[in-house]
Amino acid sequence: MSKERNGAVERIRHASWAGLVALGLAFSTLLVPLDQFNWMMQARFANFEASGDIVYVRSNQNLTDENAPERRIALAETLDRLRNAGVDRVYVTMSFDASSTPAADARLRQALNDFEGKAFLVENISSGMNGQLQMTETTPAIGQDIPLVASLRWRNFLGYVWDVPFTVNLNDRQYPSLAASIAGMQQYSGEFRINYGFDLASIPSYRVEDLSANKGPLGIEREIPQELAGKVLVLGSFNRSDAVDPNIPGQMEVPAPMIDIYAAETLKAGYTQRTESQMVALIVLALLFLLSQIGRKAIRYTGYGLLIASLPVALLVTAQMGLMISIVGALVLLGLYGLMRARANWRSNYRMVDADTGLPTFAALENDKTVADTVPAIIVARIHRFEEVRKTLPTELHAEYLLRIVGRLKAAKKDAVIYLGQGHSIAWTFPEKEPALIRDHLEGLRALFSSPLLVGENQVDVGITFGVDITPSPNVARRLAAALDAAERTTETYDPILIAELASDEDLIWNISLQARIDTALSNGEIYTIYQPKVLVRTGELIGVEALVRWRDPVKGLIPPDHFIRQCENAGRMSHLTRHVLAEACRAGNAFAANGLPLAVAVNISATLVHERDVVRMVSEVLAETGFDAQLLTLEITETYRISNHDRAAEVLGELAALGPKISMDDFGVGAASLEALQRLPFHEIKIDRLFTSAIKDDPKALAIVRSVLSLGKDLRIIVVAEGVEDEATLTILRDSGCVVAQGFAISRPISFDEILKFQQLDPQTRKANMV
Repeated sequence: MSKERNGAVERIRHASWAGLVALGLAFSTLLVPLDQFNWMMQARFANFEASGDIVYVRSNQNLTDENAPERRIALAETLDRLRNAGVDRVYVTMSFDASSTPAADARLRQALNDFEGKAFLVENISSGMNGQLQMTETTPAIGQDIPLVASLRWRNFLGYVWDVPFTVNLNDRQYPSLAASIAGMQQYSGEFRINYGFDLASIPSYRVEDLSANKGPLGIEREIPQELAGKVLVLGSFNRSDAVDPNIPGQMEVPAPMIDIYAAETLKAGYTQRTESQMVALIVLALLFLLSQIGRKAIRYTGYGLLIASLPVALLVTAQMGLMISIVGALVLLGLYGLMRARANWRSNYRMVDADTGLPTFAALENDKTVADTVPAIIVARIHRFEEVRKTLPTELHAEYLLRIVGRLKAAKKDAVIYLGQGHSIAWTFPEKEPALIRDHLEGLRALFSSPLLVGENQVDVGITFGVDITPSPNVARRLAAALDAAERTTETYDPILIAELASDEDLIWNISLQARIDTALSNGEIYTIYQPKVLVRTGELIGVEALVRWRDPVKGLIPPDHFIRQCENAGRMSHLTRHVLAEACRAGNAFAANGLPLAVAVNISATLVHERDVVRMVSEVLAETGFDAQLLTLEITETYRISNHDRAAEVLGELAALGPKISMDDFGVGAASLEALQRLPFHEIKIDRLFTSAIKDDPKALAIVRSVLSLGKDLRIIVVAEGVEDEATLTILRDSGCVVAQGFAISRPISFDEILKFQQLDPQTRKANMV
């Protein structure tokens, strides 16, 4: 995948995550406080003229005071005057919840009745101490037969009311809301959002005292203004059910009925359309996806800028249209996306250079277009005991330690650019791709590190090995990973230089899915066991077999054991595979005995398994399940040099031996720990590695080593098996040297169970003759 495509995929991923978080916040209530500010800004941007059809009339007196019946009578007279002046409807928002004198109450009720259904009493609804809605009910002496509407205002933490219902349900009754009734929209259900974009000064307002029958200063009775004819009047006083006056954007503590007037004006103007935060965020997310596909940074960044600028413009334009939108979710989305992109860019730039040494990092190598174009060899050096040295050295010397290593590497190739990886890895490129030339170059580097480094006042030994990739691919990241993988598999003693194998994409995918494939192969019978005979060298008598595992994949064919066994260890499936082979071998041993052939059966156990007692439980369970005679089982411990804790391994092997099997050291002579392991661990048998056995006819040193091992076995009173007997000459030398047991192609290749039976049916003299 190209770098540009990788960048587009990363941008889409960031946009997706930012979108998910922003939408999640938008659907929750966490963004509601920010939405409030969004709507307040829109209200300030707009400046609509009110219809003028709704008039607010306020009294400076408490007209509901039951101890002042004259005020109720005066209100009744004012209502009569308003009716006679042609006022369309009147809404009295004051709560007359207590009776005054019968005459005063009757007079007020009569004045309301005379409007013939166009005078309304407003029941104010609020939340009680228990959280339940409660209504201040008008005394029947006034409210009987008078139509009722309800006013329910939910103020937020800023003191604003935004959403108003069309109807209010309370005590099994349904009341039209004051706002809906004023606007003549009582038949609707649900709720709507108030648009506060109306100019407060455009809403007509009077005092009750100015409309009453009281005479003016010159003794002339006031006339009702003609402009009130056909209007809707909302009457209120300072004695409200609200403890705190609500707010209107740009105005603080307005009379509570003014909220209902704004709501009614919203309905009359048709400004009830709104676009929620989630919808705007989805639109912006879609645009982000489109912009993410643009490869050219200048065009993409211009698009980002236009997208960001469009949000406040949209807020302003829609405010003028009377459409309420919320851009908060979109702003959160863009903010999160910007933070993710900034973090990715920072990490990309930061990762290009190591902060401590100032040297370029592996990330810089992966992004080096020159390397992708020229395709040189990529070399990764693995610094052994790196963390141990860093732990020992003072912190201020860590960078110097790395720079000393780099300086010595540059001594061999002064123009090389050295890249630092995580931990103990260093990389550079090499123009030659001929393996022999690369090895010569790296062997020279190893020679340079034979002397210690001086770090501060400390002399530090450096062990260094190398992984190399020479594949003809411009994919630098993959090639660097291959070289790094090869370096991780190197050892200072035996494999200091490894060249990564050429592998197709199909092979790489096959390798990384090995764990699931192993389980499938085991269940399908693709993984099976074959057996290599062990014979007495002098007589050719078959005395045992070694169980070997094979894998025939239906697509890839026969897979080399060294490949998939190592992969099993890496994938953590070695114990599972070993149990399968052990069980198959034990069942085969039972079948051999049933055919009159009680053979000893050997099974390989990886040294990586002998550090835990799980292997003891596994062997015990398999012996119990199969019923195989433990005395006929040999457990061959492979690669004993990989045993890191001999005390622990001695305990585990001792418990295995207590179950009955013999314990054998496989590949004796290979690995620096073989003699130590032989001395410290409870082995009953050693197998001379084929490295020595196959060379005894041509190499006197190999012959001397084999004879020494045979003598050592005799002195220790343990069995010695020579493996890797490839030809007749080798077998003859082993016989003359006193070797008792051998196996190898000169005797028999690994064969199936049935072929073992046929092998046994051969006359011993014939087998011996075939062996020589």
